[in-house]
Amino acid sequence: MLDIRAVAYIAPLSEVDFAPVSLTVRIVNYADESGLVSAGFRIYNASTGLLVHQSDITPIELAKGQTADVSALTDFSPPAPADDTYFVVFDGVAANALVPDGISIHLGSFYFDVKPAPLGPIPAGHAVTHEDTGIDEVDVTGLSGLLADAQTPIIHHLEHETGGSDEINVTNLAGELADDQPPKAHGNPAHTSTFEDQANKGAANGYCGLPNPLDTTLPLRADGTPARPQSTIIELEMLQPTTFTVPHPWSAAAIASGTVTQASEKNHPGYLTITSAAAANSGWRFITGTTSILVADGYKHTSILRPLTLAGLLARTGFGDSNGTTDNVDGAYFEITTVGGVPGTLVGKTASNSVRSTTATSFVLTSGVWYRLVVLVGAASVTFFVYDDTNTLLWTDSLASNIPTAPGRETASVLVAANTIGGTVTILDIDYLCFETTKPLPR
Repeated sequence: MLDIRAVAYIAPLSEVDFAPVSLTVRIVNYADESGLVSAGFRIYNASTGLLVHQSDITPIELAKGQTADVSALTDFSPPAPADDTYFVVFDGVAANALVPDGISIHLGSFYFDVKPAPLGPIPAGHAVTHEDTGIDEVDVTGLSGLLADAQTPIIHHLEHETGGSDEINVTNLAGELADDQPPKAHGNPAHTSTFEDQANKGAANGYCGLPNPLDTTLPLRADGTPARPQSTIIELEMLQPTTFTVPHPWSAAAIASGTVTQASEKNHPGYLTITSAAAANSGWRFITGTTSILVADGYKHTSILRPLTLAGLLARTGFGDSNGTTDNVDGAYFEITTVGGVPGTLVGKTASNSVRSTTATSFVLTSGVWYRLVVLVGAASVTFFVYDDTNTLLWTDSLASNIPTAPGRETASVLVAANTIGGTVTILDIDYLCFETTKPLPR
């Protein structure tokens, strides 16, 4: 069951100087499955209640049990006057293929005070310098006796939250919590026939697989979710004979007499090895209809491949419209080629009507190593992820320009691999292609 939570603010502190303020929150994946987190921060002025700043995070995919500290894309620059109080709120959504609608992530308000710069020499009549946040603030720590005024406790809720030095534990306490509690993972053996029977929805001790109301006419998957898709997932496992021509909805064909052969190994059943012919720019390609996909927020493309010969390798995979070695007119895709004299260099690219952008950073692949390449389209950017065979994130970067979302800039799911320098060599192994939408569609 998907269970990803924001557990604590790492930054800001309760008091900060009058300077740009960084925003960081800790997120923990308590589930036994991975999930993709998209979220953002909002900052309000405590005295006026007005929203003064907001910033997203770069979408992050958390593996099971993973903890990550994620930061806002932009810092908060407090306006003058400096001596003011604000509070920050963190909201987001975590989703995966099993829970495409996602679950909400929320971390409540954290108040922090922006302190002014030092005031210099103290003039006569300077009581404020000894008061709260003053440069010569009076500290009663360790003094005996009672203060005349009732005291407001220092903000310390983080000490009582998960991982805090004085964490609150509700074990053995009577009564019910005000908020709904996520159930612990307990597996199907814990369910009785009453709980498993979908017809008992809404009854006392009845069906617990899905929230009510539930349409009993819909069949269920093994995990209890409706079998009717609310999003699109199309996959290409390379299990067809090597003589195939149309593994629907992709087409497959040689580029300048390239060939493919089939093999298999643990964790990679039925992969295909692409081999070039003697001519330069020879290889193989897989592509759906070249105008079948107009990329949008939540669209995701995955490729699992293994480069074999880096010298002369040219490969592109993701969203694109070229079925050969020429670059895409429109697309959001990975490109593997020789950059600065280094073969096997991978970058992320976007293209709109042949105007292209390339990620500021790159990653050099290693021959003979399996990689999973993920292209994720967001509301205003495209993020690229490279993982190894153990699901460890090796590299990521993003682009916010030349994203082909306008009508007329349609693309396809594509993988093209060729040898640009000629000669019969094994270029790469391809095991898997997938196009999916991480947000519900009207299906």
